[in-house]
Amino acid sequence: MNRKAENDVRNVVTGKDGEVFISTSKGNIFLSEADAFQVQLNFTNTDYQPIGSAWSYAVDTAQSATLTITESVIRDDVMLKPLYDDLAKGRVPQFSFQGKLSRRDGQVQRQVFRSCIPDGSVDLMNITPGEIIKRPWSFRLNATPELLEYFD
Repeated sequence: MNRKAENDVRNVVTGKDGEVFISTSKGNIFLSEADAFQVQLNFTNTDYQPIGSAWSYAVDTAQSATLTITESVIRDDVMLKPLYDDLAKGRVPQFSFQGKLSRRDGQVQRQVFRSCIPDGSVDLMNITPGEIIKRPWSFRLNATPELLEYFD
């Protein structure tokens, strides 16, 4: 194995190498208005200590994932309009996202996040003179994240 090639720092991935897409009825749309995107997997454990043991064990009891995105307000048809449309029908909208990272050597990593529902507060409008108007979103995933392609 060539360790030198394996740890080639020219393949380090930065934020400019990432893209975020949202799935719509029109297909996947590149979210150029997103300036920050993050998905975190959360594990919930319960402590279990059997009788006669000094050791306490962690027992996995739940997993969840949270997706956060910050969009600079450019257009409203991709996320805000579906939110309002579904609210008018008494429903909570679901979104699907895809994150893509591309290395300089051509390798790609893709992850898919389906059945994302809004979680917490959504800034419908937040205006500060002299500032770029941004809308932070937070979602909970109601489906397990999928790794479609990965770096090797």
